[in-house]
Amino acid sequence: MTTPAGCDIPALHATIASSSALHEQRRTLYQLAADLLEVDGPRVLQRDIIDSPLTRQQIGDALAGRSRLSCSGLVAVSALAAADAPAHGLQVVARPEANTLLADALAEVGAELARQRAPFTRPRLLTKIDGSRFTAALAALHDGIALARVISPELVEDLLTHVALVGMLDPHRAGGLSSGSSRTFPGLVLLGSGRSSIDVAEALVHEGAHQKLFDLGITHDLLTIDSERCAPFHPPWTPADRFWSLETTLAACHAYACLARFGQDAGVPAGMRMVGPGSLLPVANDRSEIIGQWLLDNGGYLGNDAHTLLAGLFGRRPRIAPTGDIPSVAVVADYVIDDELVFRRCSSSDRVLVARPSLPPQLYWISADAAALLEFLRHRPFEEVIDTFTQRWKVPRWEVSERLTLLLSCLSASGLVTISL
Repeated sequence: MTTPAGCDIPALHATIASSSALHEQRRTLYQLAADLLEVDGPRVLQRDIIDSPLTRQQIGDALAGRSRLSCSGLVAVSALAAADAPAHGLQVVARPEANTLLADALAEVGAELARQRAPFTRPRLLTKIDGSRFTAALAALHDGIALARVISPELVEDLLTHVALVGMLDPHRAGGLSSGSSRTFPGLVLLGSGRSSIDVAEALVHEGAHQKLFDLGITHDLLTIDSERCAPFHPPWTPADRFWSLETTLAACHAYACLARFGQDAGVPAGMRMVGPGSLLPVANDRSEIIGQWLLDNGGYLGNDAHTLLAGLFGRRPRIAPTGDIPSVAVVADYVIDDELVFRRCSSSDRVLVARPSLPPQLYWISADAAALLEFLRHRPFEEVIDTFTQRWKVPRWEVSERLTLLLSCLSASGLVTISL
């Protein structure tokens, strides 16, 4: 049976999507969202802007209907990180104004520390104005990244490419936090400073795993429309009143799996490398398997790509309760297709992003075949579309009809088309 510690996690990720494909899909999503949300009309976002955690937070807020978007006010990565202070290719917060610009992200960290009843004052980032303290923290970060890449080069490269910005917390105002990241500010990783190289390396793998899964989550099928109905999970190593949502549980399983692989490469289980008392490396494999078993038992609430991920980590696919056959109503039904749908294709995959330009817009990732079906049905009856796909796929007409029926049923379940019986 496969265990996370023995799994080739970068290869497993690649079976879902390569890092380059994920980057393209993520940028496509944020660019299309910005095009539809921008109050002054579409504007092409440069990579320095579209990858910025602050940009992604603002677009996310606008997509959720919490604010309006003005692209002229978006903050680039370079507005937070000095050009002369990268760490092995990672952009590092260095500009003094970053504490103001990232105030909301720091407030989230403070709120989490308060929930944990950790003694702290408001978290603060070290920047260039902190002189030798910043320089020492930057040196420790350099050493931690270098060690991580020596221990597990493929895994670390696979994860860190999804980290847009690293901020180093002032240890006097971090409540003992070793690291943190937030779904609200994707791409941003906060690290406690004054730690050993192996501590920094572990923290980068931990938070890099969350960033990798976040990019997968917004571009692929990890969850379903029924995911919110799943009962929460109680991690047995936490207080009795602590429960995790399905999404949090999947993220934790993935992070522990990456830590288990890293710990194996570092020789931690064999006692070849010593770690501190707060390290998760010694317990990562056991915890990932405990969480994984629960996820495998609740597979009906997870999407196909989450099934692929779990099957690769644990050697078997999740359990799915029978839901009955999908009704074959496509041929006898009228499908209403929104004429205002917007399509964006990605060159590196057959994924197509479709948007309904409502307020706020609704975004869907579908296959290239599903996108072509939607476009054909705007102007042709279903019987003619079957003929078109019969020529395209070079298979019998009855098989095309069945496959298109299934595609339409899935599109209907997602809300992209409306059935009129």
